[in-house]
Amino acid sequence: MIAMMAAGALFVLWAGLHTVLAAVKPIEAGHVGVVYQFGEIVGQKDEGLQIIAPWQSLRIESVRVQRQRFENISAFSKETQDVFMTVAVNFSVSKDQVQKLFREVGPNWFDVLIEPRVANFLKEETVKYTSVDVAPNRESIRVAVRDRLAADLKARSITINDLLIENIDFSPEFKSAIEKKQIATQDALREQEKVKQKQFEAEQAVETAKGDANAIRERANGQADANKALAASLTPEVIQFQALEKLADNIQIALIPSGQGIILDPATLLGGLTTTGR
Repeated sequence: MIAMMAAGALFVLWAGLHTVLAAVKPIEAGHVGVVYQFGEIVGQKDEGLQIIAPWQSLRIESVRVQRQRFENISAFSKETQDVFMTVAVNFSVSKDQVQKLFREVGPNWFDVLIEPRVANFLKEETVKYTSVDVAPNRESIRVAVRDRLAADLKARSITINDLLIENIDFSPEFKSAIEKKQIATQDALREQEKVKQKQFEAEQAVETAKGDANAIRERANGQADANKALAASLTPEVIQFQALEKLADNIQIALIPSGQGIILDPATLLGGLTTTGR
């Protein structure tokens, strides 16, 4: 009998201890606990060691800034070209509003409120641009989606801390077409550079030819001016004097044609002979 009583007391003690331990709930820093009782939300507990009734349960929810990554969200460009994006969203929920959020939306509030909006807003912003303009306008798309998310979720006490576009991709067919177009563009640019080089060389040749022609013209003009000046200075007397200078020193007799206007004394040509000797 005593053994049975001892066993019963031990069982009660074990059950009581188990109940107490089950009622004690540690809540990690940066988290809150939503208290359920028979499926109904009846309260909320802050971080730390908390005690709830044995018939109650606790669901832990983080109020820290969290990060969720979405891979290969399918969107479209203005010309309905497939665009695939990988984005990351940093978000947090107000500690004082977790209980209300659970009541109105449920514990899967992220899947209900954030995930579909991210995909829809990305599609609505991406379709504003052509395929080749999506990547250059990456920042504009990012800011627009982030701001729309923040404004739309503010009433739910959900804060969108940031949204990042980690990758933008296109279908293999489109990327191949873009690559071919880039190659063709580069080839065209190279040909244009060659044409410009040829034009430059041709222009240089023309300028060189013009320079040579001008130099020849200037030399010819200079020579003509010199000839005019020389012709103006060649009087008959100068011409006769230069002719006499070119005669040999030992000349004894010179035949001078008549009627040529020679004004020099023929004796001069005979080595300075005077009328004193024959």
